[in-house]
Amino acid sequence: MHNCLRILSSIILLCLLALRTEAQWEVRPEIQWKVIHTPHFEVIYDANQQDLGLLYAEKLEKAFYQLRSYFSEAPEKISVVINDKTDITNGYATRLPYPHIMAYPVMPGPEESLADTGDWAFELLAHEYTHVLNFEPAGGVMKPLRAIFGNVIAPNLLLPTWWKEGLAVNMETRLGKFGRLRSTYQESAIRAMVEDQTLFNFDLAQVNEMIPSWPEGMRPYLFGSLMWSQMIADQGEKVVDELNQRHGRRVPYFVETPAREYLGVPYQVAYGTAMSQTSERAMTQLKTLREEKPTPMTIAKNSYQYISAPSISPSGKHLAFIAEDDSNSRSVKILSREDLQQSFLDSKTADTIEKFDQNLSPPLSSPDEPMSGSIQRVSWFPDSKRLVYDKIDLTNRVESFSDLYVYNLETKNTEHLSHGLRAREPAVSTDGNLIAFVKLSGGKTQLAVMKLDQESKPVEILVAAPMEERISYPTFVNAQELVFSWRNNEGSEHLYRYSFTSGKVEAILSDYPNARYARMTSEGLLFASNKNGTNNLYLADANLLTARPITHALTAFFMSDIDPARKDIFATTMTSKGFKVASILKQDWEQTPKELPQISPMFGDRLPAVTNDSEATAAAKSAVASAEIKDYSPYGYLWPQYWIPFIVGSSSETGIVLQAMTSGFDPLKKHSYSLMGSWDTRLNKGSIQGTYLNQTTPLPFALSAYRRASYLGDVNNNIEDTSLSLAALPDMFWLSRYASLQMGWQNFERSTDTSSTKRTGPFAMLSYTNYTQSGAQISPESGGGVYFGIFDFIPKDDYLTHWQYWLGGEKYLNTFLPKHHALMIRAKGVYTPEKIPSLYGVSTDALVFIPDNPLPEYIMRGYQRGQFFGRNLANVNLEYRFPFWNIYRGSGTDPLFLRRISGALVGDGVATDGLFVNTDTGKYESVSMSRSFWSAGFEARIETTIGYVFPVTLVVGVYDAFNAPKGPETVVGSSLQISGF
Repeated sequence: MHNCLRILSSIILLCLLALRTEAQWEVRPEIQWKVIHTPHFEVIYDANQQDLGLLYAEKLEKAFYQLRSYFSEAPEKISVVINDKTDITNGYATRLPYPHIMAYPVMPGPEESLADTGDWAFELLAHEYTHVLNFEPAGGVMKPLRAIFGNVIAPNLLLPTWWKEGLAVNMETRLGKFGRLRSTYQESAIRAMVEDQTLFNFDLAQVNEMIPSWPEGMRPYLFGSLMWSQMIADQGEKVVDELNQRHGRRVPYFVETPAREYLGVPYQVAYGTAMSQTSERAMTQLKTLREEKPTPMTIAKNSYQYISAPSISPSGKHLAFIAEDDSNSRSVKILSREDLQQSFLDSKTADTIEKFDQNLSPPLSSPDEPMSGSIQRVSWFPDSKRLVYDKIDLTNRVESFSDLYVYNLETKNTEHLSHGLRAREPAVSTDGNLIAFVKLSGGKTQLAVMKLDQESKPVEILVAAPMEERISYPTFVNAQELVFSWRNNEGSEHLYRYSFTSGKVEAILSDYPNARYARMTSEGLLFASNKNGTNNLYLADANLLTARPITHALTAFFMSDIDPARKDIFATTMTSKGFKVASILKQDWEQTPKELPQISPMFGDRLPAVTNDSEATAAAKSAVASAEIKDYSPYGYLWPQYWIPFIVGSSSETGIVLQAMTSGFDPLKKHSYSLMGSWDTRLNKGSIQGTYLNQTTPLPFALSAYRRASYLGDVNNNIEDTSLSLAALPDMFWLSRYASLQMGWQNFERSTDTSSTKRTGPFAMLSYTNYTQSGAQISPESGGGVYFGIFDFIPKDDYLTHWQYWLGGEKYLNTFLPKHHALMIRAKGVYTPEKIPSLYGVSTDALVFIPDNPLPEYIMRGYQRGQFFGRNLANVNLEYRFPFWNIYRGSGTDPLFLRRISGALVGDGVATDGLFVNTDTGKYESVSMSRSFWSAGFEARIETTIGYVFPVTLVVGVYDAFNAPKGPETVVGSSLQISGF
């Protein structure tokens, strides 16, 4: 029987290995990559996007020439990857294992905080290159340390996030024509906080953090840019390099001395000055705007964190909008009414179309820019029974692209209209046969239509904008014409009209700058413009020759629609708590004055005049003209460039573990590796382990090896494990986005003081995990996971021969529980058909070091590590988790921030065919699956941010071990968990 199973297992493994799959890469392996070698950069790009590569190379060299007047140090050369794999606006820069930049070249949408851009590629790269220059200094006492430890010695890498991001936002703004300090979006957010007197609610410690309330992850960018703007205004441009160099010569976290020495005050005082000055500037704008009475409006009250993008059905019966809760989950909601004279504010939520948790996508490595949203626009079909919306989702294991979906209100079904089309901002034609949308690609946007009246739903490109110019928000004004926004690379944005009859494009309403969010309504063409210095709504005449303002906002209005029955406006507005939907009555918007008070830019006097730096531009063009283009090679990047020593341990152990590690990868992560060595002072023995991952082919594979010293139950029961394994990692996306598989061959040896046993053979592990945690959640609240593994240790000489099966799963539940309470149920087990020594089974651990680990981990809190081990083992864990206290407090620039405290009631159980270590006598006791052991207790989990960037959770628990050798015993334990970094 076992021979038949072994043959069947081998066949299954070979079939799985033969699958041609694409999985788990930073980039798709079939893409051919090229490198442009300029004097200061190695620009790595898809060979099919050479125009994009050359453009980015030129912008990088221009950034180098302009930023050298601000920074006195720069790396000799850095790598920059142009990775067109996502429609989420993002990018990052880091120094580990070497200085490099990852740029995602999709154009930001008009609703994002990055929307007010001019030369997007330059602003993005100036921001990221500023980070690289910020991380470069290592002088004084840090210089010999860098010589010893390598690139990891970068004191400024550990500066507060507001310091780093605020500086980068200032540079993107000072060097470019736009940037966030010139953004009407950012100014409206500031005015909203000043108007509601909340600007001073955020202290310097809080602005460093991602806190699940407005302004979310924008905090360090917004407040950091205001602080740097003030410091540059007070001290001049030389303050940038002076502070950068001073911090680079000091031990990290002692950040106040450079501020006191150079600014004359600590950063906390400088921050207070910046906020006071910002408040005064915002009040000046507000005073000007109040020269006319602001438009009265009613903010919709609901439990959602943010709501935006209202869209009313042609029948007037339904209002759709995009809602986001405090767990960062976006969904489309529908309000319905039977009485058309009833306000939508009085109706109830009737339907939830789609939830999309952005955290289901693989997280971007070292994210820099705050991630943009997913669902952006909702548009109705003429019959009012269907609507179309866009959503970014995984297209394959690598790429996250925007696609179109149609929801039917009658059938409650969703149709996936496209797959990997990169389509956003859809609008439906007056006859329902066409969907106009914006088609994306690296650095480009196009106006396109999908023809629904043809079975294949073909797509036709109507208008292709030049590189780095943005087309957005099309709307059908009639059966023959589309109106859309077009923003050129000089930052000029206006409305344009496309004629299906002539195929021509013409500018309209050219007196209205930053014209966006056009929508054809029952009253005419509605759009937003910042003609008076902030976003207001305008209504065009029937001929689209002129328009009049119909709102006067103290902050800003964005996407909007008009109720065809009551003629009320529903519009997204900026508030001190983020985006909300406001209702404006017909009699109020009709009274809007024809001329609105004009405000000046909030920080216009602090920013240099916008000029085209002809010298830098010419130098950049010359550098690219003489650049050499070669095929990409990963190998020059792989030698170790740093190593880190650190200490680990827990209160339940009497010793500590001294560790040192290094890692490396090439910029495309086709090859990556890690090496770690350690010394356990309790055992007085060392361990070493290494991993290597190859992702150059459609079937990635991993090689791992380790020699690990440990013990079972008692420090005197020493064991030493040696392993070498090779695993293939086929892509399981065809099965499910949540599935993963690894299979391969393992050699394993376990030694004790008296014996040594070897095993070898194939294995396979299939897992499925679909739970996430985000925002205000203290735990996953829904979903779960399961895994199944097979190990076949084959006959060979004196090797141990047997099968082993691993099975486990967990489930998270929140139904009927209070908000953000969660129940976790986990069961895991190992089954070995043959009778083998218990030593070669599995053992339990006493504490949890990796939170919500979906892979095998057998936890028995209240007992010693390895106190239970055997050839068969079943383990259950129950936890009831609940929030206790949202602290979100720190002290100035101290490198410790207390986030929140949660609690958990926990219970663990285990049964094994094996051994139980009597820790009182040091002897082994044989046990069987018929005897179970239990524990229960309470844990307090204190979430913190340590060193400005490291999320660390301290878990302190009190457990009762009900089956301890001398009877029930109370044990106190603690552990540190590092996650999400």
